[in-house]
Amino acid sequence: MKVNAYLLLADPTWLRTSVSMYYDRVDRIVASYDASSRGWTGAQVRTEECLAALRSIDRDGKVDFRPGDFVRTDISPLEAETIQRQAALDIASDGADWVLQLDTDEVLPSFEPLATMMHRADELGIPAVEWPMRVLYRALRDEAYLQVIDDPEHLHFDYPGAVLVRSGTRLSTARRADGRYIRPVVEGHARSLQVSRPAEADEVRLQGIAAEEAIWHNSWARPIGQTVHKISSWGHNAGARSWLYFARRWLPAPLTWRRGRRWHPFAADLWPRLARVDQLPFGVHPEDCR
Repeated sequence: MKVNAYLLLADPTWLRTSVSMYYDRVDRIVASYDASSRGWTGAQVRTEECLAALRSIDRDGKVDFRPGDFVRTDISPLEAETIQRQAALDIASDGADWVLQLDTDEVLPSFEPLATMMHRADELGIPAVEWPMRVLYRALRDEAYLQVIDDPEHLHFDYPGAVLVRSGTRLSTARRADGRYIRPVVEGHARSLQVSRPAEADEVRLQGIAAEEAIWHNSWARPIGQTVHKISSWGHNAGARSWLYFARRWLPAPLTWRRGRRWHPFAADLWPRLARVDQLPFGVHPEDCR
């Protein structure tokens, strides 16, 4: 089966590492970005850094650069994000069976398990595949990180939407699509809010993913300046509420993480606790995340 991918270029955090992990497994990569280097809120984003990073690894000329006009002041940032994703997905669907929709701050350690699940979804006629994600919350000064956990004995895994969809899929919100989807669950980890409840009507829940196969998501684990860029421009921008969370929760986290609870910026119960992780299992370029 032929697989294409698309990227939304605004955040260079982990971009080179993220794309390098699947570059050889896809046929074409659609790079969608706003020509004015602005995000969905109208704030400036780091488009030029993204373009330079992407060009530096595009040894086979797979990247299809697609500038556009994606700033919309008449709708919410999340609606604007969905419009840009759909535009990029439509282009990437041309000539492909499936389309990978990973964000640039997400690293898939190995493509093979996802490819296996793609073939299973194809056999079952299911048009979307989610994948568990480990969430990094804060970078610490000694090159360690804080990651989200469910409790001291169990890791946490997020499911922010399908990472792989059939070509021609219509998105409902961000990268989520209506209809049936596969939700692979890490073996032995059923405490995360999204898998502690029974499967929904359209959800096909499958067990057996190894924790080492989960995507690493650098959600907020970045320097202060980069975090400010993220809050200013991302699809979940909530104005003053976002900046209040930044000041009261995220900034002091290196001092408060041991006693803190309910860390998610707008769905508090989703991220119960934090724990330290000293080493990441892949070769992240330091300049991409520090």
